[in-house]
Amino acid sequence: MRLRVAVVGAGFMGQLHARVVTESPLAQLAAIVDVDRDAADRVASHFGVPHFPSVDSICEDRHVDAAIVAVPDTAHEEPASRLLRAGKAVLLEKPMAHTLGAARRIAEVAQSSPSRLMVGHILRFDSRYAGAAERVAQGVIGVPLHVTASRFTFRQVGSRMAGKSSPCFYLGIHDIDAMQWVSGKRITRVFARAVRSAAPDSSLPPTDDAIFATCELEDGMAGNLQFGWTLPDHAPSGISARLEVVGTVGFVDVDTHDHGLRVLGVTGLTLPDGLHWPETNQRIVGDLADEVNHFLRTIRDDKDFLVPIADAVRNVAVNDAIIRSIQSNAPEVVDPPAF
Repeated sequence: MRLRVAVVGAGFMGQLHARVVTESPLAQLAAIVDVDRDAADRVASHFGVPHFPSVDSICEDRHVDAAIVAVPDTAHEEPASRLLRAGKAVLLEKPMAHTLGAARRIAEVAQSSPSRLMVGHILRFDSRYAGAAERVAQGVIGVPLHVTASRFTFRQVGSRMAGKSSPCFYLGIHDIDAMQWVSGKRITRVFARAVRSAAPDSSLPPTDDAIFATCELEDGMAGNLQFGWTLPDHAPSGISARLEVVGTVGFVDVDTHDHGLRVLGVTGLTLPDGLHWPETNQRIVGDLADEVNHFLRTIRDDKDFLVPIADAVRNVAVNDAIIRSIQSNAPEVVDPPAF
């Protein structure tokens, strides 16, 4: 029997998730939810499902088994918590929340509710990062000594997200999770700096363009995080990301700049996405599809998710420490999950 799944959010990520659900043999798309009625109607009409302005109808519908919450991170807490209390399994887009307090409250609801929560840290479903994590765990590189993770995207992304998000939440959350998961060590303290410039819209205050954080991890391991929206808009790829873990006898290195497909046309060179959510044979494949189908299979089979709730909360805690360090101009301790 296929699970009936609602998608909360009719934006870019919501539409991707809705399509993955419709193409999955494990699920059936049940509804689209968005406060923007026009957007909800447009997406729902495309998929031939009903739409609603809030999660109320989904919470009350005993035929809906699960929901994917793909709204801006500032709006995660309310729908995720209500759905969990209603007994719906929830796949929540990363970051778990925009504040550590909100992340902890969602986690508390998940622990006390009759349902289950997974946060969609997509790099855990990327074969390159998963391969690196497996080899570090196997001891192939010896004892990990230091780790570096970076992620940069177009400047136009910063212009679009100014006042709505920050490099920490839009970009850094990927690599905060990857650094801790791949190395097997938790970040305990950070010292961060931000590079700022005036926003293109002069009515907005200066915004963080890039963030650099020196990290202390468990067992004396050192790390460095770098992320921002500073790539020129004519760069051939929208993401330039890398992770390197160096150990006592070797290293692992993930370089995601080039997915293996290069296209040169009249507008220049492009490097299309071949892993996160590419379309192949008229279907969305890759990391996102693997993430959604893992969520569905795990619910069906009552197994453990690949992303523990405590890990998702800790990732937000690291972000919180980075923000505090930028503000205090001093190292800040990462507050551990309170459960």
